[in-house]
Amino acid sequence: MATTRAVLSGWRDGRRTRPALPGGTTSRFVLLIAAVAAGGLYVFLQAYFLVPRNADYFFDTFSRCFRDPRIGLPDQSSQGFEESQRLLASCQQPAFVDQARWIAIGFLLLGGVSIACYLAHPWWVTRSRCERFPALPSLRPRRLSRFPSREDPDEREIAEYLDHLCRTVGVQPAPRWLLDPLAGTSNGLAFGLPRRRRVIIDAGLVKRFRDDRDVFRAVIVHELAHLRNRDVDKTYLTFGMGWAFQAVAVLPFGALTLHSALSGGPSVIPAAALPYLADVPRALGLMAVLTLVVHLVRNSVLRARELHADATAAAHSGHEAAAAAAFSRALREPPATGRRPARAALARLTLRLGYWPTTETRHRVLGEPALLTRPTMGELLGAGVVAGVFTASADDLVGTLYRLLWGKLNTLSGDLAVGCTIGAGLTGVLAAAVWRTVATSDPAPRPTRATWLAPPAALVGGYLAGASLPLLTDRTELPATSLEFQGFAWLPRAGPVLLAGAVCLTVWVVSAARGMVHRARGRRALYAVVATSVVSFAPWFAVWYSVRRAGPGNGFQPALGDAPDLGSSIGWYTVLSRWTGFTWEPLTVQGRLPSALVGLMLLWLVPLALLLFPGRRHATGPDVRPQLGRALLAGLAGGTFVIAAGTALPFLARAALPPAVLHYSGAPRDTGFPTVYWHTYVALACVAQGAVALVICATVRGHRPALVLAGISLTALAAALGRALAFGVVGCTGLFGGPARRCSVPFVPEILAEDLRTITLRGLLAALPAALSGAGAGALARRRTPTPRTADRPRPPARIHRWALAAALVVLATAVVCATAVALPRDQYVWSLWFRG
Repeated sequence: MATTRAVLSGWRDGRRTRPALPGGTTSRFVLLIAAVAAGGLYVFLQAYFLVPRNADYFFDTFSRCFRDPRIGLPDQSSQGFEESQRLLASCQQPAFVDQARWIAIGFLLLGGVSIACYLAHPWWVTRSRCERFPALPSLRPRRLSRFPSREDPDEREIAEYLDHLCRTVGVQPAPRWLLDPLAGTSNGLAFGLPRRRRVIIDAGLVKRFRDDRDVFRAVIVHELAHLRNRDVDKTYLTFGMGWAFQAVAVLPFGALTLHSALSGGPSVIPAAALPYLADVPRALGLMAVLTLVVHLVRNSVLRARELHADATAAAHSGHEAAAAAAFSRALREPPATGRRPARAALARLTLRLGYWPTTETRHRVLGEPALLTRPTMGELLGAGVVAGVFTASADDLVGTLYRLLWGKLNTLSGDLAVGCTIGAGLTGVLAAAVWRTVATSDPAPRPTRATWLAPPAALVGGYLAGASLPLLTDRTELPATSLEFQGFAWLPRAGPVLLAGAVCLTVWVVSAARGMVHRARGRRALYAVVATSVVSFAPWFAVWYSVRRAGPGNGFQPALGDAPDLGSSIGWYTVLSRWTGFTWEPLTVQGRLPSALVGLMLLWLVPLALLLFPGRRHATGPDVRPQLGRALLAGLAGGTFVIAAGTALPFLARAALPPAVLHYSGAPRDTGFPTVYWHTYVALACVAQGAVALVICATVRGHRPALVLAGISLTALAAALGRALAFGVVGCTGLFGGPARRCSVPFVPEILAEDLRTITLRGLLAALPAALSGAGAGALARRRTPTPRTADRPRPPARIHRWALAAALVVLATAVVCATAVALPRDQYVWSLWFRG
């Protein structure tokens, strides 16, 4: 219990320390903001067309634009089509500006009402409680008096005791204490604006000062913990956002929807546009779901702040007193005795999901404060649902913004922008949740088996459910999306790919956390891991987001390469051409993003750098230098193999294929031998990366994801450099034909950068299953031949110097950054096409 007190109170050995076990209130508060924003965005977009004035103006503008002969009948030339699109965008711009203004006003009202409720909460708290109707007497001020008074001898001792508690908990300046003489309960209430904090003490609690000092101390410390944890602002902002969401979004949307249904809808809307409008019952049902999500997230914020205050009170008052305080507060729960089983189960569920924690939960947290840090599956599920709803609403918003900024709707660039935003939030939430799970598994950071799959499954399941909710509200199809062609069939097509990516992120975070949670100084390792996760995995989610809506087909289905016309009678040559020339759309899109190589580099550079230089005070645990040296040697060996095999390929090709096939360069729709040779070289590099990943995972036990990525990155770099040597041999042997042989090594930086990106991305397809196989083989081998324990025998010092390994990592990272910078001009044309639409 001494450790718990030091951790939660922030005092250890007379010095102030940073709390190591946060209560999760801030993360849930951010989730509440996201839920209100997602729900508000959906409501404001749908409610815009329920106002007759807005619908008339919007569709009249569109009708007038399409009646323009310059737009309806554009010239057949590309220049005429561009001019028609420009005129159409200019004509439609006032309608989208009006829609954007409507959404902006809605969010301003939402934020203004939330802040107004927060600023008015001191006035509301000091009013009398509404115990009977009419409600007007509840607005009368409560009889609150300043307490305690130092002039009164009976209250002087209480005043000094309260000052002592403030200094002990660390609340300075002390709040203003108020007494409620009509309240007979033993409770307190902390409230107030910044620099004007107040705590109301019930009259029944004052009697406990003489009768039961432990309970008095526990309740007061509980309220002071709210002030110390900065819960007051988050609590009343939480209430304010909940009330504002219902007042600004839910009630007006429900009223407009019912009015539109009873009046038959705006008559000016064209008949062709009616299928795009939401069906009234389904729209109200989705609105009820969004309201429930906001309500549940709000309750989770309030429960988290109560549990955190209980744990802080336990750290200062002792477990028994804090438990007594928790029990006294839990007396408000209505007993479930005498009810039917169904009603009793419903009552228990309501209490569990309410804004007040149950007695069992309070006792569990008091006994094990680490439960505060461990994320719940409900938290991750709620984050996924909120992100999915926001994604479905953001499609229309981004479409509007692109029409305003660039004059036309661009699906791919808009999807990448939305995907990066949503992906950053999802990856950050998942990385922080997994880190918190590993950090609480003391004394050894070994998470349970459920940690590898449960958090990503909950997050991905919630996201897929939230993204599918709008499909239930439309009669036929969704505007500005292509998911209407797929219906719900996109879930089994795109869902497993997203889950696989989330599991990869979880494995990497678990590995990084297990190695750094007790070695890094402060929270820098946590911030580094979360930031690296966002930078590295958010673009992959953006690519998944843009590919998932690839029409009625499956954008995640790999496509084999073309079979060559010349040489198609050679069976093995045709098979080699088709299998080595396969394409996969996610890799094609990812290869055009500058973050492809940089993100993969950060995944191995950040954890290995923190492990190599942990700091003198935190240099605990096994040394990573032997494992890193082994991984780099394996990567170098794999690169050497690729260079040797690529150099030998020209001689093998001359012996296996006729000159006519070797000298055929190909056509626009026909594969020639130079393309097949290059694809074969890339396939050899991928096989080498898979072999390197298998060897590393089979021979090392810790930090496998970072070591594997570092090893295959070195293999990819060596293979990209060896490509110049291999093509030098091709030119010297005259393999591709030509008037003269050239025995020089063609070294072009732009081609090197493109080759490095292609080999690295394609190598991941072989490295991932090979790494799993290597880990399984290594575990099976260690189980059959267990190594004797050498705990008593000192370990030999690492022969590889730390700075030598750091220099190797710096050289490898520099090569990756330079390749990314060199490849930027080649991608400029593709990006311009994406933005032009």
